[in-house]
Amino acid sequence: MIKFLHTADLHLGKILHEQSLIEDQRYMLDGLAGLLADESYSALVIAGDVYDRSIPPVEAVELFGSFLGKIKARRPSLEILIIPGNHDSPARLGFGREIFAGLGLRFVTDPGDCGKPVILKDPENGKSCAFFLLPFLSPGAFRPGPAEKGREGASGEAASKEGAGETRADRDGEKPAGAWGSPARLAAEAAVRLEEAQLRCQAQGAARFVLAAHLFAAGGREAGSERIFLGSAELADMELFSGFDYVALGHLHRMQRAGENGWYSGSPLAYSFGEGESEKCFLSVELDTGTGKPPAPEPVPVSPLRRLRRVSGPFERFFRPSPTDTELSALREDYLEISLSDRGLTENALAILRKNFPRLLSIRQDAALSGLLAEHAGLGNPAEKPGERRDTAKDFEEFLTGLYGKADEGELALFRELLAELEGEEEP
Repeated sequence: MIKFLHTADLHLGKILHEQSLIEDQRYMLDGLAGLLADESYSALVIAGDVYDRSIPPVEAVELFGSFLGKIKARRPSLEILIIPGNHDSPARLGFGREIFAGLGLRFVTDPGDCGKPVILKDPENGKSCAFFLLPFLSPGAFRPGPAEKGREGASGEAASKEGAGETRADRDGEKPAGAWGSPARLAAEAAVRLEEAQLRCQAQGAARFVLAAHLFAAGGREAGSERIFLGSAELADMELFSGFDYVALGHLHRMQRAGENGWYSGSPLAYSFGEGESEKCFLSVELDTGTGKPPAPEPVPVSPLRRLRRVSGPFERFFRPSPTDTELSALREDYLEISLSDRGLTENALAILRKNFPRLLSIRQDAALSGLLAEHAGLGNPAEKPGERRDTAKDFEEFLTGLYGKADEGELALFRELLAELEGEEEP
């Protein structure tokens, strides 16, 4: 049995509504390090988006380095397998990878290396499992090499089968058209290369196969905090990777299954208020190298330092919270988004209410804004003739009156002065 832990989308250095989440991420990583102290785990797989942006803040890099150092100090033999996601800079994430590989820290940042597996041995029977690592595929990730040029030959046959059996490229007669462009076509090209490498490993005695990949699987459901592009060309068909026993996926922040053999661990923390009520987890995977039984990943719940919570009510409820309001009392340590139900707009509500709720990050006043939009939908004089010029200053005065109940004369005077200057500049 080979047991490993699968996670992804750490997004270290994430800032949510101007609030740094480093402290929350440190707490989460400490919990992950504690789990990996269990010597039954042979590997940790991080399937992309280690950082939240390509140039991460210094504290995020230091946090990740401290986390890796802590794990390796406790478990020197633990293999740590890491790929970049679409938020990461492959060059920065992979710095020093040649040195770190000797320490059991495997950073695969070049898609061209996806066919070079990390081999792990089952401690019970000595059988091997090949872990393949496929980074996020951006346009131009693959370039034709000798094998690809051979596949493009007139005969349509693979340049070399290396005695390992027939591959998808051999059956299809050519590599996927336009493989250097869209994510879907890049995934198809990666699948060809991976299948060829699998056959070589199989000929050398590998019993099971695992793939780590950062991609958007067709049919996957978004959580709301991902950086998602539009169009089906971004979607990868999981049938391409049907030859793997388990595909450890990253990119979507909701824990879910993708196809027959793929799983998203989801992000270990909620990164939008829409995700706040969902339970986050790591995935613990046991791979039986003896029977070939399909793995059934077990969610390991993540207990966050603070949760993201949504709460609603009138402004007065939060401005003068009642000691008997048990819901509010329980939320004081969490990050909050408050939705005000008042029909009137409250100015500077965030600054005012933050005195009572220090971790208040967002205020929504949808009811008030909807009322204003409805009120001003027919702004202007209904008797206006088509083409007649509107009185901009009058419109602004009506807007301020609707917003605050009364228009400030000083603001109106300044507006008229600026408007006159602007209209003067526009005259020929």
